[in-house]
Amino acid sequence: MEFKHFSHIHGLVFHQTPQGSEIHCSGCKSPAVASSANVYVCWKCNYFLHEQCFRATRSLTHPSHPLHPLTLVPYPTYPSTSFFCNSCNLVGNGFCYCCSECEFDVHVHCAHHMSAANVSTTHPNTSVAVHNNFPQPQNHVYPPVQNNTFPNYVSS
Repeated sequence: MEFKHFSHIHGLVFHQTPQGSEIHCSGCKSPAVASSANVYVCWKCNYFLHEQCFRATRSLTHPSHPLHPLTLVPYPTYPSTSFFCNSCNLVGNGFCYCCSECEFDVHVHCAHHMSAANVSTTHPNTSVAVHNNFPQPQNHVYPPVQNNTFPNYVSS
């Protein structure tokens, strides 16, 4: 079965990588090393997506940035072609959740791992400190697969 993902022009197929193999996710740019990692692949282009990157929602409201929704983009939209993650303080050049109004960006995996309990930000448009203290459930960023439907599936 072939799936169309918004981040790639060709269809992707599900693949379980052999034990000990290493691939680099074309979405988040991180290696996938595991005893058996599930990935979605375009063999024509050697384009790979972690299952988590494939399933990441296109938009979310996150407690670290509650005033605007964050949108998943396949690559940074800045002229530098990179972004500064407001969670881990590292530069990224792959998938990220962003708020274009505030130039707030987080790696796709940081959005998943960020606990609102350790986030305190000042919103640039209001100068109001935003403090959140509720946990972020995993299925908010990576929703469970239900009835073989995927959030980023695009019908042909």
